[in-house]
Amino acid sequence: MTGNYHIDNVFFANPLDYEVIYLLQIGRLYCKNTTVVDTHIHTDLFELTVVTDGAGTVTTNGVLSKVKNGDIYLSMPYDIHKIESDGENPLKYDFFAFKIKDNIFKEKLDRINEDYHSPDMRIFHDERVRRLIANAIAELASPNMYSGELLNAVFRQILIYLIRDFQKSPKKNYPDNVTGAEILCYKLMNYIDTHIYTMKNLSELCEATDYSYGYLSALFKKTTSETLYDYYNKKRADAARLLLNENKLTVTEIAETLGYSTLYSFSKAFKKQFGLSPKLYRKRLLSENGN
Repeated sequence: MTGNYHIDNVFFANPLDYEVIYLLQIGRLYCKNTTVVDTHIHTDLFELTVVTDGAGTVTTNGVLSKVKNGDIYLSMPYDIHKIESDGENPLKYDFFAFKIKDNIFKEKLDRINEDYHSPDMRIFHDERVRRLIANAIAELASPNMYSGELLNAVFRQILIYLIRDFQKSPKKNYPDNVTGAEILCYKLMNYIDTHIYTMKNLSELCEATDYSYGYLSALFKKTTSETLYDYYNKKRADAARLLLNENKLTVTEIAETLGYSTLYSFSKAFKKQFGLSPKLYRKRLLSENGN
């Protein structure tokens, strides 16, 4: 394996012990157009491959899956695994390999392993997971005060989002009592949840499902008693609150990140959801934290 930029923290011999996982490997690889991660057998670990740029293929148990920027590929215990970079658009990705320590999370991940074991069901999308893994890489590269506590929180969040993403992603076979309308609504909610930082408008749902927006809107309202617009706005407001809590972006940057057309429209939507403007919310938060 050769790459022109490679950060690799390897702990297979002595895994790092965190509250919910044992960390085996985490890092970042910027591939050349000839890079091949040769076929290897996973042990009893899970691994996330987060494509941050370019394209390539992941071959698992003989099944080839094409991956591109934004894709996250979940590798299961005892997979036979290989990664190849695209010859014209070199692959860049972050990786995170771990064993489950917490029994509750282990039960959930084992169920995902059962329900989604087929290699053609492994790709999902979640900007939150991408950001968290990038944060963990940076923290391990330059440890600081409370790094252990921060990483405990980061790894717990990654597992929670991972479990949620696969629970919302419909399996190929459904119980007889689940209607086609309900399955489609699950898909719509999952798309919004996992693209909340990158969605420009709800019309993206049409491309993702091959249905007209009018049809999707009417179906969602009839099935869930909530409009797609209200669901989307609620999720954007929830994401905004998380970013405000993180306190890394300005209010204007958060509005831009979440695709609001103006700062006014962002403030209005946030206030409708939480009863106060984003600026006042952050001011109170800082005051409560003694800043």
